[in-house]
Amino acid sequence: MSIRATVIAVLVALITALSFGVYHYHDKYSDEQGETKRLEQETAGQASVIARQAFEFNRFNQISQQASQYAINIKAQSDEKQSVYRTIIKRDPAGRQCVPDDVASRLLDHTYRLRSSAMHTATGKSDAGRVSAITTACRLTYAQAVYWIDPLLTAIDRANRQLAGIREIEGSRKNLPDKSLCNSVKKWQGYETKQ
Repeated sequence: MSIRATVIAVLVALITALSFGVYHYHDKYSDEQGETKRLEQETAGQASVIARQAFEFNRFNQISQQASQYAINIKAQSDEKQSVYRTIIKRDPAGRQCVPDDVASRLLDHTYRLRSSAMHTATGKSDAGRVSAITTACRLTYAQAVYWIDPLLTAIDRANRQLAGIREIEGSRKNLPDKSLCNSVKKWQGYETKQ
């Protein structure tokens, strides 16, 4: 019986060692699986953030390019209109008439204020010698006032277009759901490869 007891003791010890080994390595395997799953989720989250940023950058660049192209087109149209206006006004005797002095002064003062607020180095005050020399002549003719209108309207139109682009960018940022992000990125990537 001593051999039999020894064999049984060895078998029990072997089964216990194997059970402990299985239990120990199963725990390690479960821990590794959990860590792997966590890292995969983290990687997926990072990929989602990168994809969203790439999509937004592309969209922002498209909006910016559209605004720039619009500004170029509107400037060309404005230059063309100004050329036509100058030709028409040059022939009209009313264009050489002076705008009343108080109206001209207000317009010029407002112009200097706008210029000084846009350009920090300018003082915003007109040159006293230049003003006194101009006061004897006409400060502003009707033709000059008309020449200002189209460039001002063009500048306002360009600024409005840029603001609309900014609103569009902000709206696309707020309205882009994360669930559709992957589909949008796939469409964007397909669009990029077609061009």
